[in-house]
Amino acid sequence: MGTDDPVVGRAGAVGLAVALPVLLVVSWLVQLGVLLQASFGADDTRPGPGGVLAGLLVGMLLAVGVPVVVIVVYVLKRRRQPRTSLAAVISAIVVLVIAVPLNTLGIAGQVGTVAEDARLRAQPATAAERHFAHSEGGAEAALNRIGDRTVELLGSRRSEGFRSDGSPKGGAYSEPCLLDNRQEGLEWEYWFIAAELHDASGADLLPDGAATVPGGATDLAAVRAAWQAEGIGAARSAVGSEEQYEPRADWLASSSYARPGPTVVLRTICLER
Repeated sequence: MGTDDPVVGRAGAVGLAVALPVLLVVSWLVQLGVLLQASFGADDTRPGPGGVLAGLLVGMLLAVGVPVVVIVVYVLKRRRQPRTSLAAVISAIVVLVIAVPLNTLGIAGQVGTVAEDARLRAQPATAAERHFAHSEGGAEAALNRIGDRTVELLGSRRSEGFRSDGSPKGGAYSEPCLLDNRQEGLEWEYWFIAAELHDASGADLLPDGAATVPGGATDLAAVRAAWQAEGIGAARSAVGSEEQYEPRADWLASSSYARPGPTVVLRTICLER
């Protein structure tokens, strides 16, 4: 074969040379989409660490796997036909130089995240998360008891509070959450905020300009004593009124507080179901 023989397969090679960088961009979009879904997607559609890893691997297959296949195929072609165009091979090498380091770093980091997630899932729930595991009524009953008692000591009753639509103020309610070991749990909240409630007639429970309901307590000494009887400490809050206190227990969230009004908000940490 002479040196002036035409290059073989130039059109196909040039087409691949153009397509491979486009495929690299597509792989980035796939990986970016998975990362955005994991960070900002709805809870029921958000992929876990394993799902993110799978998405990154799909992107790597496009960005690394396809160029490797192209190189192998064209090397074999060159053995049979030395005048085969190298345009696709050169493009594949350039893409690999970009894609391999980026994918190696990203996937190695995500593998570590998957391993850490597996380690956490293998751990049992903490003692605080299991606080109500063997108690009758569980967290709901305890939170209603403590919350109702706190409201009563501050001069009101849960049964006296109604929402703006006239429905009675309910007790503690729960929302799904994740324990420290990534297993599903429940966090509970009890609230009674007199300024946001009405009485049975529809009038504001807290009169205009009043700091408390009629006859309401302005001192939380009795509340702190009641908390102590439940094994709950109390600390003066760094925000809010001087008489705002935060209940302290390992199963209570730090956002819990009570002050005259009454205003009572009790939240648990994520607890084992």
